[in-house]
Amino acid sequence: MKLKIYLTLSYVKYIVLMLIVFLLIIWLAQIIRYLDLSQSFSVQFSKVALITSYLLPNAASTILPIIVFISSCFLNYQMNQTNEISIISLYLSKNNLKKIILFIYSFLLLVYAINTEIISVNSYNKYKTKEIELRNQFKIKDFQNEIFIKDKLNLFYEKRNSGNASLENVTTYLIEENIIIKSEVVSYIQSEKQLLFTFIKGTRIATSKSEKSYTDFDKLEYKIENDTNHEISLNKENYNLLGLINHKNLFFNKSAHKRIIDFFMFVFILFMASNIVFINNKSKDLIKNYSLHLLIILVCFTHISLMSKLFISGNIAVNVFYLGSILLIALITGLIMRKYASL
Repeated sequence: MKLKIYLTLSYVKYIVLMLIVFLLIIWLAQIIRYLDLSQSFSVQFSKVALITSYLLPNAASTILPIIVFISSCFLNYQMNQTNEISIISLYLSKNNLKKIILFIYSFLLLVYAINTEIISVNSYNKYKTKEIELRNQFKIKDFQNEIFIKDKLNLFYEKRNSGNASLENVTTYLIEENIIIKSEVVSYIQSEKQLLFTFIKGTRIATSKSEKSYTDFDKLEYKIENDTNHEISLNKENYNLLGLINHKNLFFNKSAHKRIIDFFMFVFILFMASNIVFINNKSKDLIKNYSLHLLIILVCFTHISLMSKLFISGNIAVNVFYLGSILLIALITGLIMRKYASL
């Protein structure tokens, strides 16, 4: 019993650790991408990290199949290096080993289904809402004594007063109006709909065709309105399988069929991984086995990707899509089963 628990925990440990590592890499890449796009948004790192975290459940469903395969390779290699695989085969029958694999994979399939159909859909909907809020914020670049808003404003200042968040000795160019404002102090208040600048003691110079003037002032306010689009564009990740099937959009309907094939592909990868876990062989032969299985998975994945592209573009019918995809999976599964009669 202890040996069964040890094997189960060892396998699950590899899967969980590798899944966490890959998700952290994906999360960091997303954060960097958004920080690069939003360096002028004045958005704090924590907010960007929270928004991108809503993408992680969807990413987990995408990478879980290959994570299971890679984890199987690592576990098998480690057990062969320490001769654990030979010891295990003495104490556990092939049926016991199959039961362990069946238990783990049944749990993974359940987690995959729940995550794909419930968790990732809800999380992605939250992401779309937060993401549109982030993108619709004023794109303000504040760097090296310069504040810049594309096509709106270019402001240069000598000193920032941290006490009241005001700027001193400021020269401002209002790009759309062709106006220059020089002031001793300026402060601004940002809301969702507008950005309000308040200039104190300065000069306003207008040089446009419609207005030419030179005006001194004690206080001058200037508003920049936020005219960005707040409409959320939904895509296939916003719906579960039932929602895709019942959707009026034909592309979404076809995406539902692709999601079904993705599930079969995950089952196929689990089958391939199960043939690797308890291989007892020399190191050089192990690498060949891993590479062969990976090559078969890549060939199958490429074929299904091609079939999916043809199906979504309307070049093949739904029955041809299912037949071409499942037939290949069944054919390769049958060939592998002949080679590996058992685990």
